[in-house]
Amino acid sequence: MDIRVEHEPACTYAGQVSKKQIYVALTAGDSPVLGNIWRITAKKTDFYLDPHSELEAFHLSVHGPNEDHPAGHRFHVRVDRRAANAISARGDFISHTIPRKGRPFPGQQLGPGVFRIARIRWMWDLQRPKFRQAAALPDPLPEITDDHFGARLSRIMEPNSAADLDLVVSYNEPFWPDDRNSLRDNARLGPLRNDAGMWLTATSYKRSQVTHPTPEGLRLPLPKPGEDPSRIMGGAPEAGDDGMYWFVETITSRQFIEASR
Repeated sequence: MDIRVEHEPACTYAGQVSKKQIYVALTAGDSPVLGNIWRITAKKTDFYLDPHSELEAFHLSVHGPNEDHPAGHRFHVRVDRRAANAISARGDFISHTIPRKGRPFPGQQLGPGVFRIARIRWMWDLQRPKFRQAAALPDPLPEITDDHFGARLSRIMEPNSAADLDLVVSYNEPFWPDDRNSLRDNARLGPLRNDAGMWLTATSYKRSQVTHPTPEGLRLPLPKPGEDPSRIMGGAPEAGDDGMYWFVETITSRQFIEASR
């Protein structure tokens, strides 16, 4: 696990290309936010993904072709060590194995010039009544203005399921992996476009953890009887040479976190 910290290609998009950010959060109906509020940003020739917070300790970035790197795109995850140290100093838990220059990863190629770069997964345990207080984020949802997309994933999940948000970048035109189904299910967010001519789309899914398991290194133990529940986020690249980056929001115990320090 690298990081652990306590949501039609043929269409046109007039009026939407000016949007520069997407915000996504999980709730249980009208509950407070459960887990982090995630932010996706288009900036110059790049895209960025990070949790929206006062101290922004890490981000995933997609760098498109530019004058310094004309040959092609680059995907990587980086940690802001100063912010990470500040998080640790205030008593919160943060641990990572990301090199100082960042962790590059290839993305999952879906077709020519199309890559699934990341999956944010919210485990159903976040919505369970006995864990909601521990899962709740005190911060309110950001205001959604004309230059933002926003989504609240509020539907109650079935046991042992997960809410996933898959992020895809592409050249020339926006791409949704499940074209007709995502349109039918109103599961699309975006698109965003950067100055390199790349597009980013986000598609939300409800998936079974049995048929679509969480990577082993990101599955953490739930609290045992008598232990204190605590929300936690973990991240790691998918195994293999052709993989996306996973971020998993879940519940574990304070005792497990303390033992990991």
